[in-house]
Amino acid sequence: MLPFLAKIPGRRFVITAALFISACIFAIPTLALSENPPYAPKTLERGFTVMGTELKVKIYSSTAAEEAAALNGFDAVLKEFQRIEDMMSEWKEGSAISEINRNAGIQPVRTPPELFTVIRASIEVSKITGGAFDVSWAAMRGLWNFTPGSEKVPDKKGIEKRLPLVNYKNIIIDEKNMTVFLKKKGMAIGLGAIAKGYAVDMAMMELKKLGMNNALITAGGDMRVQGKEGSEKWRIAVKHPRDKTKLLLSLPLENISISTSGDYERYFIKDNVLYHHIMSPKTGYPARGARSVTIIGPDTMTTDALATAVFVMGAKEGMALVEKLPGIEAIIIDTEGSMTKSSGIN
Repeated sequence: MLPFLAKIPGRRFVITAALFISACIFAIPTLALSENPPYAPKTLERGFTVMGTELKVKIYSSTAAEEAAALNGFDAVLKEFQRIEDMMSEWKEGSAISEINRNAGIQPVRTPPELFTVIRASIEVSKITGGAFDVSWAAMRGLWNFTPGSEKVPDKKGIEKRLPLVNYKNIIIDEKNMTVFLKKKGMAIGLGAIAKGYAVDMAMMELKKLGMNNALITAGGDMRVQGKEGSEKWRIAVKHPRDKTKLLLSLPLENISISTSGDYERYFIKDNVLYHHIMSPKTGYPARGARSVTIIGPDTMTTDALATAVFVMGAKEGMALVEKLPGIEAIIIDTEGSMTKSSGIN
């Protein structure tokens, strides 16, 4: 069992009825009084581009003081994402993870505690999913190209040559010395399927430090909702994987994380075949077991990783795993378009 999973108290999602407050205005005919109008509660929103994705932040403000503080909150969220990107992006030359990749097959690299924690969690997810999740997939980079106008399907020989470099068991971590070592030259780690989730969690902690307990942070397909939006829980919609104008369902949530992986996020069609960016570590080709997977759980690092893993595992095997994990729920759309929900979602 994953050590960083915490069981969620209660597994039913209930819509909270809205409360409306009426304000009474008294007129005093003998004296004209000038007062400031009462503050109208509102949801403030900002958007940024960071870690290669769209970051959206919503903060519910019930007082003028909270609205003023929210400006600092938006800045704090962006700075936290930038800090984690500088550490965990393999695309940044001076990042800690780039140093690990440069030393593949050469020597262990001492890592910052946060990066070590995320890599250790990645290996734990790899173990419980039988390798369906594997951050060493980054050794396949460059073979596929999903950039519009430059789409590329690699040849079979190119995939077969790189595939032996993909194996989480060859990521050696030393708890005592806080080091990470990739056993084979050519190996590489890519944290794209877990680092954004971690960043969402850390950014939400920054908001809570500033006294903002009612907020929503979304980074691509990863989201954390904290508190409520006024008197109601945050309303989160699950998109239809084939029709952008439709929603599959809407969930009222609070103090929880939700992540979605789908074959509609980054893809291209060639010779009537849809190729998407969620790769199976075992084949080197796009996973074919589902159209979309939504995971609900206690923290976004967990839901981020599991959404990818369950997608790769496929609808049947993936849901069987979800039902075994305490505090984890799932909504899976299989290859035929049928929706399955785990037992804790009503």
